[in-house]
Amino acid sequence: MTTRHAAIALLAFTFALSTFGFAIAADVQTLRTNLQQGRYAEVVAQIGESPTDVKSVILLSRSLDSQGKRDEALAAITSFAKDNQPTAALLAEVARLQFERGQWKEADEAVKRSLALDDSQTLARWLRAELARVQGDLESAQAGYEWFVDYYNEQDNFDSAEDLYYIGQAASQYARWTRNSGQFQFLVNDLYPDVLKRDPNYWQAELAMAQLFAEKYNMAEAAKHLNKALAINANSADIYALKGEIELNGYDVDAALRTAELALGINPQHIKAKQVQGKAKLTDFRPEQAIEIFHEVVKLNPNNQTSKGYLASAMLAADGGELTQTDSDEPTRLGELLTQVGQAHKNQGEFYAALGSGSDIVRKYPDAAKYLAQARKQMPQLIRVHGDLGMVLMRMGEEETAKEVLDEAFAADPFNVRVKNTLEVLDVLATYETIETDHFVIRFDPSKDRLLAVYMSRFLEENVYPKVCQGLGYTPKEKSLIEIFNQAKNTSGHGWFSARMVGLPYIGTVGACAGKMIAMASPDAVPNPYNWAHVIRHEFVHVVNLQQTDFNIPHWFTEALAVSYESEQRPPEWQTLLARRLAEDRVFNLDTINYGFIRPSDQDDWTMAYCQAYYYSQFIQQKFGDDALARMLAAYHNYQTTDEILQDVFQIDKAEFEKEYVAFLKQEVTGIKLSTDAEQSFAELYQTVEENPQDADAQAQLAFIYLKRKALPDARDHAKKALAADKDQPLAHYVQGRLYLTIGDNDEAIAEFETAAGSDRFERNAVALLAGLRVKQKRFDDALKLYQRGADEEPGQLDWQESILRIHLLKKDNVALLELIPQIAAQKHHDVLLRKKMAEILLQQESWEEAARWAYEVIGIQVTDADAHALLAQAYRGQNKRDLAAREFEVAGQLRPKTVSWSVEAAELYKQIENNEKALKLAQRVLEIDPENAAAKAILKD
Repeated sequence: MTTRHAAIALLAFTFALSTFGFAIAADVQTLRTNLQQGRYAEVVAQIGESPTDVKSVILLSRSLDSQGKRDEALAAITSFAKDNQPTAALLAEVARLQFERGQWKEADEAVKRSLALDDSQTLARWLRAELARVQGDLESAQAGYEWFVDYYNEQDNFDSAEDLYYIGQAASQYARWTRNSGQFQFLVNDLYPDVLKRDPNYWQAELAMAQLFAEKYNMAEAAKHLNKALAINANSADIYALKGEIELNGYDVDAALRTAELALGINPQHIKAKQVQGKAKLTDFRPEQAIEIFHEVVKLNPNNQTSKGYLASAMLAADGGELTQTDSDEPTRLGELLTQVGQAHKNQGEFYAALGSGSDIVRKYPDAAKYLAQARKQMPQLIRVHGDLGMVLMRMGEEETAKEVLDEAFAADPFNVRVKNTLEVLDVLATYETIETDHFVIRFDPSKDRLLAVYMSRFLEENVYPKVCQGLGYTPKEKSLIEIFNQAKNTSGHGWFSARMVGLPYIGTVGACAGKMIAMASPDAVPNPYNWAHVIRHEFVHVVNLQQTDFNIPHWFTEALAVSYESEQRPPEWQTLLARRLAEDRVFNLDTINYGFIRPSDQDDWTMAYCQAYYYSQFIQQKFGDDALARMLAAYHNYQTTDEILQDVFQIDKAEFEKEYVAFLKQEVTGIKLSTDAEQSFAELYQTVEENPQDADAQAQLAFIYLKRKALPDARDHAKKALAADKDQPLAHYVQGRLYLTIGDNDEAIAEFETAAGSDRFERNAVALLAGLRVKQKRFDDALKLYQRGADEEPGQLDWQESILRIHLLKKDNVALLELIPQIAAQKHHDVLLRKKMAEILLQQESWEEAARWAYEVIGIQVTDADAHALLAQAYRGQNKRDLAAREFEVAGQLRPKTVSWSVEAAELYKQIENNEKALKLAQRVLEIDPENAAAKAILKD
């Protein structure tokens, strides 16, 4: 071969190698793209069982690992490493797989070998820091994270998205541990976006940003980045695991479980997804199921402290906090696990953090505070622990200590929304005043809620505490803290109340209890008034229940008891709703009822949960005796579950219990009439009458729809067709009556309404309209008969009774009013006018004690109602309780100073009981408003 030909051949060979190299590079890039976009099976199929290069085997291993094939992933990469010269990247990948299995010794060896080949291998560097962390060498771990910060600052350019990603992960940890909160903005605004510029498919950067925002409880931004991550890779168990975690933090347990199932469908061995499953069971108060799941999680990584911490919290929820058996020195499940963790881990901070968090989930607040404090002590680098501990201390009412902890948490992470909001709550509380009684500490805004706090303190001591504590057989060991929030700093009272309870802007109630404290929005700080007396009684029942059962009472049972004590009358809509849900076979059972409280699908679900909980308690008492509820409380205190109570205490099979309960519910709604007319759409009705013109009911309903649409000729046409088919069809007569009214033919209209209302088939519209006409005609007795028919036909509809009430008011029939008002008032818990009217009538009849009760009920809704205090004063005076009468007249006069007669009454009463100082002050005040008031002058002269 000539030299020239040899040169040409060499050039050709070099070109061939070059193009082959480009082909391989292109293939690797395609494989990487497929991996990043979640096409794992394709990657595995394309690479095959015998990868030929390091990049391919790493992609193969990650694809297998992403599908939960951990053994295959590790086997593939370790086999390749044995048969080929390993690189730093390959050894780092081996270490990652071993680290995630908890094989620390093997992972540490692989990391050392990797860094011996390339001291700047970022995955290996990251794993070295992480290995130091999990093995309790926190100083080395921090130095490992700091290396990345220095490395980033020393380099001009980074071509690798993965290198930048691990720099971000380490910088996040270093920022947390060193309290460098400013790094957060840099990470989400600069570094992670730089990762995505280098590789738009690098979804891990979006996930990292979502995690950072979720840590700060900025869920809107977290969701935005999660969605971006899913847009890149909708087949990532990592993304779904974080999504499930966020849903769980929002108490959307069903969504969290569904999302965890999605993650586990992709990767059945995904640790974080299984942790979400376990925590969901804890949130649902199913500790034994949680224990089973967390045992599975621990097997996936026996050295994962977080998994073991949540396992411990499930054991605590199931068995209690004791570490040894009460009848022996043998350790409990919790005690045995704590011993094992203490022996296996040099620093147990992450274990205690998870144990505290899990205890918080199951409302074991004293245990949560204890273990979060232990985590904070052992590993203060865990900045989230400080905020979580502060929130638990707030729930326990230990605000002074909570502020110290939250101040530290805020200094470490000022972007944490819950911490920031809670500190602002404490700032507001610092301006509040306190009333302390024998059993309560009440904090309030002195400029807005002093009167409410005074009356609430009396109501609690006189009406709530003795009744509830005696009835439930338990007295809280400490005074209960109550905080009333009103508007401040451009935030509503309800906003402050919500922030006080959860650190976030909104919860859907006006009062809430955390076991040792109660928070509520001031009645004057919400759009609609509410019965604060009922709310505070309801919430105090929770205080007692939670403490007497060591926080073990299930949600439905404490709500059942609270509703029982709240009021003697149930809401009017309950029975109709219950009847409808029974007919639809959509009632809750013991396994599902808690969902109605913590994640109702609609308002009906929420109402139904309270309704059914109450009826569960009634059924249990009826079937098992008056002491049945007390026996249940004792059993919950002994850490028995509801299923165990049914079996051991009541000796009944759960299925049989539920069957008899449903029969009980059906008995409760006997006589409740539900509409049998299926609501049909316009199109359905039109088709019905086209196919069957003789269907009078369909013709009448269609006529009614046309009437409401103001299509009067069509309404008239179909009404006539309805009456042609059935001359007595009541809705058609009603439509015709309305049509006569439009042309001013009132006589014909009334005749039609009379026909419709007189039909054997009840026609609500006609009866209501004709009754209203009779009222205008002052034919009150005729109107009453019509309204009474409506009340008889629709006992669940309160508007009929209210209409009857208006007739009695017009007739000034006090005898009828005394009978009817209590019935309506019992169903309208927030109605002030009804209660005032009742008090006025009773005062006229000199029924002083009953008048006082009704006037006091008004104050329990609207403490600033001057008339209510005056009515109460008159009732007290009638009972010769002159001191109380003077007090109430004085309050009435303060609320409405221009009604000087009340202040004069107060002054005269104070004079009679020889409280001359008050009498003179009030008389002087009267003269400042009315200088010529003779009664006030007389008091001053005496």
